[in-house]
Amino acid sequence: MLNKSYLVTGGYGLIGSSLINSMDEKITILTRSDKHKDRITNKNVTSIKKSLHDLEKKDLERIDVIYHFASTVDNYNILSDPYIDVDTNINGTIRLLEICKDLPIKPLIIYPSTFFVYGNEYDRTKTPITEVSKTNPLALYPATKLCTESVITLYSKLYDIPSIITRLTNVYGEQEEYDNKKKGGLNYLIMQAVQGEEIHIYKGGNFIRDYINVDDVVRALRFLEEKNLHDTFLIGYGKPVLFRAIIDYVLKITGNKSKVIEIDPPRFHTIVGINNFEADTSKIQKLGWKAIIYYKEGINRIVKAYSTL
Repeated sequence: MLNKSYLVTGGYGLIGSSLINSMDEKITILTRSDKHKDRITNKNVTSIKKSLHDLEKKDLERIDVIYHFASTVDNYNILSDPYIDVDTNINGTIRLLEICKDLPIKPLIIYPSTFFVYGNEYDRTKTPITEVSKTNPLALYPATKLCTESVITLYSKLYDIPSIITRLTNVYGEQEEYDNKKKGGLNYLIMQAVQGEEIHIYKGGNFIRDYINVDDVVRALRFLEEKNLHDTFLIGYGKPVLFRAIIDYVLKITGNKSKVIEIDPPRFHTIVGINNFEADTSKIQKLGWKAIIYYKEGINRIVKAYSTL
């Protein structure tokens, strides 16, 4: 891998920055702004400050692998700007693909989608979700992510652009924002516990999730890149955990007496939110990869990081 050249779109995000910091290869970051630039500790990088819509052929020439992280990140844009999910996720990706299709050597595109594309299929079937489970996105954000998957697959077939689609479960890590309830809700609650504040959680936390540490995600992405299998993979820890159990563990290790208050989710959340989710990650595990960071270890890292702020 050391002789490859990489482009990482959205490289200052949680996953993109974690990937970049783990790499030794030649990396170019595509970013619209300098927000979270401080997440990058790797000095062997260059950056291009522009949107996907302003991409040019020269930006992608001699690039071997594109990690395409540039995306919206939550369900709430429909309340303020209903076009931004389509414009960023779908139209921006088409611009990327339109350039790639005319390159003499097509770069491998690795695209992180989301488990939100399944909606509440787990609740309907009571069966762990796989790559072939029915998709039924409940909001505009996952609907555009699923559409983008299809667009990438279509361009791959039409123009021989190699691609790998990954559907990620709940990704968390110590570099995630702790003051944004729309994204990184777990980190927000952990910071509340660290500060000894009241913790408000929907349904008392009585729902299951599959939380995967960002370092495991990076390992999975690099693993699939090396395997070079042009397919779709569900990436998660592979074992569900009760959300209330996570909160109880946070309270235990912080030693604070934060009061946990059960609240009802707002109407918007009941429409677009996922109730329970359990992932069957046997497809990638059969190839030889498995997650190694249990949620307790990941929580310990976050609490340690937040306690020094």
